[in-house]
Amino acid sequence: MAGEHKNKTLDYTLLDSPPQLLEDALVHESKTVEVTVGDKTLKIYTEILAQKDCKPKLDVLFLHGMSFTSKNWLDIKSVYHVANWGYRAVAVDLPGFGKSLNLLPPENDGEFLKSFISELGLKPPVIVSPSMSGSFSLPYLFDGDVSTGLERATAYVPVAPVNTSKYVKHFRTSKIPTMIVVGSKDLSIGARSTQDLKHIPDHWYAPIEGASHACYMNNPDAFHKLLFFFLKNLEVL
Repeated sequence: MAGEHKNKTLDYTLLDSPPQLLEDALVHESKTVEVTVGDKTLKIYTEILAQKDCKPKLDVLFLHGMSFTSKNWLDIKSVYHVANWGYRAVAVDLPGFGKSLNLLPPENDGEFLKSFISELGLKPPVIVSPSMSGSFSLPYLFDGDVSTGLERATAYVPVAPVNTSKYVKHFRTSKIPTMIVVGSKDLSIGARSTQDLKHIPDHWYAPIEGASHACYMNNPDAFHKLLFFFLKNLEVL
């Protein structure tokens, strides 16, 4: 995928539908893990799904927006689909949200994500990051001494994340394969973040027509088609 598709637009109506979901073939674990950030230990609620007796091909980490928690990824079946495709799907309640009651100063959001990924023993994951969760994913991926970003994530799926304007200069040198998902009716955060994110050299642009800011909730089928296509292409890198 790298170098071959750069700066192309994805039309989800032309993509294949994912395989039929077989939930009985999956293992689902809900648990609270302890994550240390500086001198503070946080109790973080996590959902983990994978195929039974199958080594996951990739780890896929789902963050969430301000109005949501890990539960929304269960409700629209995203984590079930991703596990069904042979990956390990992890959805997290970020600090202060859902069942993760511990609060964290915003300046530690990137460090939290680094510690969380390490605590779960994830390989550099594919990070799905909508809206508010950009305050976690962007500093984790682009702050500090990062050469290409690939040591921190295999790929990035931003969905109209906040705070993108702070990282445009870092986007230009990133080598992280990226799929920019946005609702066509998201004319505020979506439009601004898309303009910034398009500075990432290796990106797909994947608009969902008729959808608003939480486009994955408005049209889960379109979102799952896009995600299935993107993950399958990552396998050949």
